[in-house]
Amino acid sequence: MKNLFKEIASLLLLIVFFICSTGCMSKSTEPEHIPKLGVAQNSDGIITFAITTHPEYVYSIFYEDPKTKAWTLMPGCDSIKGNGEQVEIKKKFNSRGPLPLFTVRHAKIN
Repeated sequence: MKNLFKEIASLLLLIVFFICSTGCMSKSTEPEHIPKLGVAQNSDGIITFAITTHPEYVYSIFYEDPKTKAWTLMPGCDSIKGNGEQVEIKKKFNSRGPLPLFTVRHAKIN
């Protein structure tokens, strides 16, 4: 009986080792490119967006509507082609009241 228990335990350990070594367990992967968006506003209501870009991507800037909580494309901030450097876009915005939340979305160009 002791030998049967040892054989079963050895077999289970072998199965676990096999599963781990063949990649059946999930692994976290980082996205290929994660853009960073910087936002600054001056006293005249001019907002400067700064995006870190990659040459193979196109970018769009969205803002969250405070009333509906829906994300809306910022006019004139779509199809921003990456060039491998930081790209700055200036936009006039309502200088009264707090700024909404902004985000950047990107897609790889094929």
